[in-house]
Amino acid sequence: MNRIILLLELMLVAVLLSACQKEIDVKLPEYKNKLVVEGIIESGDYARVVITRSVPYFSEIDLDVLLNDVLVSDAVVTVATEEGLSEQLTFQYSEESPIYFAYVGKQIKGEYGKKYTLTIDADGKHYEAKTSIPQPFDLDSIWFAFAEANPQDTTPTIRVLMTDNPLEDNYYRFFVKVHGKKLSDRLWVSTVPMVFDDRTFNGKTLNYEVLRANVSTLFAPAMSDEELSEFYRLTYRPGDTVLIKHTTIDEESYKFWLSASSEITFGQNPFMNPTPIVSGIKGENVMGVWSGYASKIDTLIYPKDSKYIVSLQKCK
Repeated sequence: MNRIILLLELMLVAVLLSACQKEIDVKLPEYKNKLVVEGIIESGDYARVVITRSVPYFSEIDLDVLLNDVLVSDAVVTVATEEGLSEQLTFQYSEESPIYFAYVGKQIKGEYGKKYTLTIDADGKHYEAKTSIPQPFDLDSIWFAFAEANPQDTTPTIRVLMTDNPLEDNYYRFFVKVHGKKLSDRLWVSTVPMVFDDRTFNGKTLNYEVLRANVSTLFAPAMSDEELSEFYRLTYRPGDTVLIKHTTIDEESYKFWLSASSEITFGQNPFMNPTPIVSGIKGENVMGVWSGYASKIDTLIYPKDSKYIVSLQKCK
């Protein structure tokens, strides 16, 4: 008898629970493409601007989609100096662009301490951004750093000593290019962290590790396993020639790259809230950055025959 009562009670609970269920029809908002801008003007070099359109997350990207739906080739892109000089950039093939095409300048070169305005007219809309190129800095020293705990390890990282200017708020970004037997970078590769400021070492000397990371995955699907292992490596190999570009950027560029790097790092984690990217471009339905870089480049050479002989060359 008790078993029959228990069974009836369980059936009643099941009915009540099923009665509490409600079908919810979720309507996802229609996806709207955003204009995405990555503009650079570097000390001693001409402006370069890549303009693309965003695509839905699960889109299949091939060459046809990239050229026809993603890349924007018909915009009017202009760069102007604070003295009133301006030029319209030309859309052309560019080895320095991740997707091989960019709007490139031919007249105005970046100078330390100068300000530059970028304007874009595309799809009937107007966009604008401003940036400045700060003063550069020199590294105190630079070297290949081997793991002391493992003398047999021949794959070092790079470390630098850099002294911060106490009279300024400084924002830093490092890049590397590796030229070796199995790896030759076409583009400058960001390091980890992508950007940092001087709040924790204002006016002091920082011992900083340069880790090669945050490389583009655009062409990764076409790579072999061996190529991928080289492509994603953080350390350096005998025979590598490594170019290290150290730059200062303005605060607006720092805010964009800091938020963008957080989204790159944590955006795929379903348990994390998405990071809002701080866009430096003014206009409707647009995101991106217009960055001025005060750049200098050093070179480290890791000889094939010895891990103890390293040369330093000032390039720029």
